[in-house]
Amino acid sequence: MNADEPGIDEEERIDEAVSRSDLVHERLRESPIKRWVMLDGNRYAIAGLFSLVVFAACAAIGFAGYIPVTDPGTATTLVAAIVGGTLPFITIVLAINQLVLSQELGWPGDLSDRFEAMATFRREIESLTETAVSPAAPADFLQLVVDTVVERTERLETVADRMTDPDRAAVIREFVEAVETEGELVSASLEDSDFGTFETLSAVLGHFNGAHLYAARQIRAHYADALSDDDLETLDAIVELLGQLAIARQTFKTLYMQYELAHLSKVLLVVGFPTLLGGGIFLMTYSMIIEAVGTPAVLVLVVSGVVTFVFLPFTVLLVYTFRIASIASRTADFGPFVPRVDFEDEAGLEESEE
Repeated sequence: MNADEPGIDEEERIDEAVSRSDLVHERLRESPIKRWVMLDGNRYAIAGLFSLVVFAACAAIGFAGYIPVTDPGTATTLVAAIVGGTLPFITIVLAINQLVLSQELGWPGDLSDRFEAMATFRREIESLTETAVSPAAPADFLQLVVDTVVERTERLETVADRMTDPDRAAVIREFVEAVETEGELVSASLEDSDFGTFETLSAVLGHFNGAHLYAARQIRAHYADALSDDDLETLDAIVELLGQLAIARQTFKTLYMQYELAHLSKVLLVVGFPTLLGGGIFLMTYSMIIEAVGTPAVLVLVVSGVVTFVFLPFTVLLVYTFRIASIASRTADFGPFVPRVDFEDEAGLEESEE
């Protein structure tokens, strides 16, 4: 079949590929509250909010009379069950540390290969961005790549102006606009962000995924007859830069995940020891607390506070796991593959060229 046969409109298909790349703007369309809880929010603040929910739920049940707080056996049984469930956290912490250390440790040969691979990657970026020495800070490094992608893409504006076919010109302008829009969002997010915080990685989550690379390759392949050699070189550079940006994002995601897992294990240890100690003391002294306080309403607050306190390790694990799982799901579309976008129409175009 020939691509020029009736019913095959390559401009329409490329245009749809470009517009579908707007799926990467999911971060703008989703609920800000959901994104704050799952990704951007301070983990300590979210753990505090979850703890307030646990405290309010326990207090509501207690004031409703469903927890006989004057019976020491009932309250201590509840707290003992939670404290017993906290003990496996030691195993979780050891597993997390083992996972992190497995990526950090290595013999000289392995470490040398890893270092050389990262140095080679930096040299490739320096060549593509025409920079003598690329920044060492992850945020600045990503900023350099993103700015270069936008700058090279903006050169296609002149290509669109020279196009005699208005449909093709519109496709190129939409592609340029999509890249510029994402570049502005990422650049604004990367400003003043530091590695070790979530801001650097968050800036590129959901942005510059394989859809842009796919659209650039579509334009490169199907509009070659109307492009000069310089234009084709510009498109080749954009494709290569987008590929390197995907590699950089995955690299910094790996580094951040190692940092996040190590930090999580430390927080679990810091939180777990006091909760075990506090829960044990409560189990031994609750009978005396009942005699000293006497008022059921106050006892409800005491029991609710203790339950919230001993439940804290679970809360911390929950809020950190939310972020880690969300990062993993939002960066699953690595490189030229975009599993969250359906390109069935483009498949028809490929068949037409056979």
